[in-house]
Amino acid sequence: MKKLLFFNAFLLTFIFILHGCVNKQNNPNTTSIQQNVPESQKIQSGTFYVDQEKSNIEWIGTKTTGSHNGNIKVQKGIITTDENGKIQSGKFMLDMNSIICTDLEGKKKASIEGHLKDPDFFDVEAHPTAMFIIKEANEESMKGELIIKGISQKISFNYKEVGDLSYEAVIKVDRTLFDIKYKSKSIFPDIGDHFIHDEFTITLNPLTFKSNG
Repeated sequence: MKKLLFFNAFLLTFIFILHGCVNKQNNPNTTSIQQNVPESQKIQSGTFYVDQEKSNIEWIGTKTTGSHNGNIKVQKGIITTDENGKIQSGKFMLDMNSIICTDLEGKKKASIEGHLKDPDFFDVEAHPTAMFIIKEANEESMKGELIIKGISQKISFNYKEVGDLSYEAVIKVDRTLFDIKYKSKSIFPDIGDHFIHDEFTITLNPLTFKSNG
């Protein structure tokens, strides 16, 4: 009789252990699932700052005889995102003294960089920074306020997210709206063929953010 009771107790214990193992295999814990989620798929929310090392802003200006292009640095930049990682607001300050030309070398390079910084163009001594403030954004486009030479104008453009907190955009800017009139045919119609187009292009290629400023 004692042997039978011992055998029944052993069998019951074995069944409980086996049931527990089966449940563990069929129901992996939450921690294991979260550990397998790629970093790029995690929702980003909060406040983020421009990553200078991973960001690149290019400019290009065109004229009847060709074009020039270069880079400019973001002095400061910040965005806030919601619980779904979507941009809600932002503010960026461009260092106008950092503007460089990359398609020329030597004296020609120095000449055009100096000209871009003088009163004919951005007048960086009087206006060392430019600013863009995000007023409204959705998943594909944003609207905001661009301030150059102390003059504020509303602009809008499309953008796309190309990575975790990394964005690309091509932005067209009419320089005459910011009192940059040098060799503009719309301002000086009698200039002939030696004019510079009113629109210049700013390309975010890309603009990337990080959690620490």
